[in-house]
Amino acid sequence: MHSARGYHTSTALPTGQVLVVGGDDGPAGTRFASAELYDAAANTWTMVASMGTVRHLHTATLLKSGKVLVAGGSTGPGGILASAEIYDPALNRWSRAASMSTPRAGATAVLLSDGHVLISGGIRSGRGDTQATAEVYDPDTNRWSPTASMAQVQGGHTLTLLGNGSVLMVGAGQPQLYDPITKTWSQAGIIAYQRGSHTATRLTDGRVLVAGGFGDTGVGGNPETDLTEIYDPIANGWGRGATMLSTRAFHTATLLADGRVLVAGGESATGPYLATTELYDPITNRWTFAGPLSATRGAHTASLLPDGRVLVAGGWGSGPDTTASAEIYEPAPRSAATEPSAPATASPAASTPALAASPIAASQGRLSRLENVWPFLAAPVLLLLAIVTFRFVRRRRRI
Repeated sequence: MHSARGYHTSTALPTGQVLVVGGDDGPAGTRFASAELYDAAANTWTMVASMGTVRHLHTATLLKSGKVLVAGGSTGPGGILASAEIYDPALNRWSRAASMSTPRAGATAVLLSDGHVLISGGIRSGRGDTQATAEVYDPDTNRWSPTASMAQVQGGHTLTLLGNGSVLMVGAGQPQLYDPITKTWSQAGIIAYQRGSHTATRLTDGRVLVAGGFGDTGVGGNPETDLTEIYDPIANGWGRGATMLSTRAFHTATLLADGRVLVAGGESATGPYLATTELYDPITNRWTFAGPLSATRGAHTASLLPDGRVLVAGGWGSGPDTTASAEIYEPAPRSAATEPSAPATASPAASTPALAASPIAASQGRLSRLENVWPFLAAPVLLLLAIVTFRFVRRRRRI
């Protein structure tokens, strides 16, 4: 890219290009108003019109019109923004949009089925005062409207549009569902591991894979986790997913054309950023190693290109500063995917299927990884029943 960036946004446009906007250059503290376009066919970056103000920790949402709504963010310490702008790729022009009702940095936004944009959470003054409020933007009227607040203040949370039009929020506290018709929030099952700075990916079968992030560990900080959980919207419940091969936060997760999920980079529990990547296959519920990045990255972006490849750009590297480098991942066919060769530190749960997202699985989510007994399905039926009964009794005791 023309500028080294972290905490920027990248948006895949209908034209097949990728728009990268804003961000910062690391400890130097410079925030950017600049934007650039990546053309996969030519493998080039082109500077385009700059925003009206510098921003990092903002949101960027592709509207149904093909334009991009950028909202909130920060100009620097204490400079939290309520303003919003819209980029028109056809005209290469930014225009002012209506401002939100409250400043937000580190908020999360999602495009709703009706073309409106839901944004929630984030900090409002730079003093760590995260908020639970949410509001909806209507591109047709250029207006923001308040909606019901979440049950708990949020920052570093995720919003995922489900097949039925509702939105799944995962973050601090228990997950919630937003109903765009009633404009209310309700509980979305019980998750075992509350987290932030994780990823949430809607799979092709409609379930949602939540991976990594910071956990609610209390004393001693919030170390990154390798745990994953899967939400089933039909059962409104959670089940344990296979454990990742590395602990990660500030990573990216991209749904590939064949239904697998590519997780790249991020910050490890021991501190350094990672160059490793891994693939999740929802059919086998297994993680396998993918090719390594050319550089360590965290707080970078990943965008699916029209040809099925993935563009990874910017982020924090091995040194104290951000990077301008970008690289492309080309997926191998599913049949040629590398089988896992997990290191000694990998959890045995990394190769075991997820529990069905039933009320029982949801209520037992905090129990140990011994809950995954499905590899014994090949054993005689009586033996399987004995094992399941034994483990169920032990769980009930521990609850």
